[in-house]
Amino acid sequence: MLFRHWLHTNPLPRITGAAFELKQTTGKSIPFSAVEDHQLEALAAVWGPEGLIHKISDESRGYKPCDIVYLRLAAAYVVVKFPGFFVLISASVWGNEKRTSARKSLTAERAKEIAEKVVEIPRGKR
Repeated sequence: MLFRHWLHTNPLPRITGAAFELKQTTGKSIPFSAVEDHQLEALAAVWGPEGLIHKISDESRGYKPCDIVYLRLAAAYVVVKFPGFFVLISASVWGNEKRTSARKSLTAERAKEIAEKVVEIPRGKR
């Protein structure tokens, strides 16, 4: 909810669409495994040449907006909420960090270094 509100009031410049995988942690790091391989693959697909086609299950409960969604967007991000702030990290940067890091988790400090955007959360909204 917090990220959705932020996105409505702070549109991302120069892109017409983006996909987001939202995660949160109450600690000082988040395991890379929090974003599963199939999620990274889907994020990569939305900005790839063929895009991503997703069939919404007919078995789903409640409101179903449509049967199939086709996404070919300009950007894909992993958004992580840490205590006091959240970061937008390009999905490709997240994947590279996961592959090359000696750690099994991403620290809050490193997340700020590799993020495209760092957003401080006001005290009353944390």
